[in-house]
Amino acid sequence: MKEQDLIKEINKVIALESGHLGMYKNYRQFKDIELRRTFRRFMEIELEHIRKLKDIEKNLGKVPSVLAESGDIIGKIFGISVTNLASQEKLLRAYSFIEKKSYEGYYELVSKLELSDDKLNRFIAEVISANMLEAKLMHLWLEEKLEEHKFSH
Repeated sequence: MKEQDLIKEINKVIALESGHLGMYKNYRQFKDIELRRTFRRFMEIELEHIRKLKDIEKNLGKVPSVLAESGDIIGKIFGISVTNLASQEKLLRAYSFIEKKSYEGYYELVSKLELSDDKLNRFIAEVISANMLEAKLMHLWLEEKLEEHKFSH
């Protein structure tokens, strides 16, 4: 993948991760202690993902775009509407869907980078594959929580 395309993809992912951060920042509002603790950790994970992606850009001599930084605003707006959903089930379903899409997006990017002949691209694939795995684990936790409460599909 060409560096310009790589930076564009990373900025897109930073914007999306910032949106996820906006979802989990309100973890204190949850009465359920498990959700509160888990969403706090999810927020920390999203911060780690953003930091890792920004570090990649800095190491390439680039600065994350303002557009990438604006994702948190989108996340806050979305977070407000999701938090106001009528039920915990709808909230968990929405978050689960978003984490599933995050995993799929990372999987696609990692796959493209792994196929490259460029060592740097393959190295970046290794670095961000941890983000991919964590997105999958977060999705699975949310799905398990839905199953635990036996919400019907």
